[in-house]
Amino acid sequence: MLPAAVFITEIQAIAQDRGIAEGRLINRTDPDIVAGNTEMEVLLLSGGMDIIKTATTDARGMFRIEGLPEEIPLLLRAIYKGVNYQGHLRFGADGRVSMDIDVYEPTTSMADIRVETANIAFQLDEDYLYAVETFVIVNDSVPPRVFMNPDGNFRVSKAPDVLEPPRFRITAPGSEMPLTQSALESADGESYYSLYPLRPGATIFEVHQLLPYTDGKYVYEKKFFHDIPEIPVGVIPFDMALSGDGLKKTEEYAAENFAVYSFGAVRTGDAATWTFTGGTPAAAMEHVHDFGETTIMTRDGVVGRNALTIGSMILTFFVLALIFSLKRTAHPAKTELRASGENRINPDI
Repeated sequence: MLPAAVFITEIQAIAQDRGIAEGRLINRTDPDIVAGNTEMEVLLLSGGMDIIKTATTDARGMFRIEGLPEEIPLLLRAIYKGVNYQGHLRFGADGRVSMDIDVYEPTTSMADIRVETANIAFQLDEDYLYAVETFVIVNDSVPPRVFMNPDGNFRVSKAPDVLEPPRFRITAPGSEMPLTQSALESADGESYYSLYPLRPGATIFEVHQLLPYTDGKYVYEKKFFHDIPEIPVGVIPFDMALSGDGLKKTEEYAAENFAVYSFGAVRTGDAATWTFTGGTPAAAMEHVHDFGETTIMTRDGVVGRNALTIGSMILTFFVLALIFSLKRTAHPAKTELRASGENRINPDI
């Protein structure tokens, strides 16, 4: 919540300012289809994404919205055939902004949807196992269309004894700002899904889960809903054993406390069972893992109501380190750069 004084100031600014946003919606699937009579919303980015203005496009797909605050971060959103399209409003010195927003016709066909890459990372922390699955899903439809299926646009199987519903972090094509979305559980209780639309290009889905690790063991069962190339699987700590058909340890970094396994390509409908045993909990090791371009600080975790948030933050960093380590393996001539990297990840996500 915004402090009362700040909220009043913003309301006053809304009443006083005279910013103007204008532009049009462009149909990139078929330019002859005009996005007329489409609902538009202006959202205040601070204080909970409140809608401060609404409008509709005219018969030509054009819009003009007046009376907008110029000094407050705003988002313009168009809702075309059930899918949100948006852009940030940045006013010029004259208090105006001109913006065209691309929209697409929807499709329910999976013919042009593919998983380009996927990786899975696990971290042990006392009696819990944090898991992050990362999928890059590409929509190659021609002409470009947005994939929108009311039964779910992205789906993952439900892990055994998962301690709370997983969270999705989703990054849209061309965006650097992921959004967090609660997972929806299937009617049969065997999977979770997201209704986030798959626009043309690459959409990144991260699935964050909190799993039990009882008596030094966990059996992870997974069903695959997409064809996927070879999957790298990262494990923290490196001394936690991972076994299962199709798994092979490819790298072990004792100093950095992680190991990498590979799992072969899978087809839609395939299933896997992996067994985790032993391992020294990473939360008990207070030190910095230096991966050259990526630095991860592991510290005593707070396991409880915020366990999934804290654990998934660490795992997100680990996934980046995993990706970097794989790139480093592919280019061994660059390994001497490991100790000199200075970029550090901000944990404020």
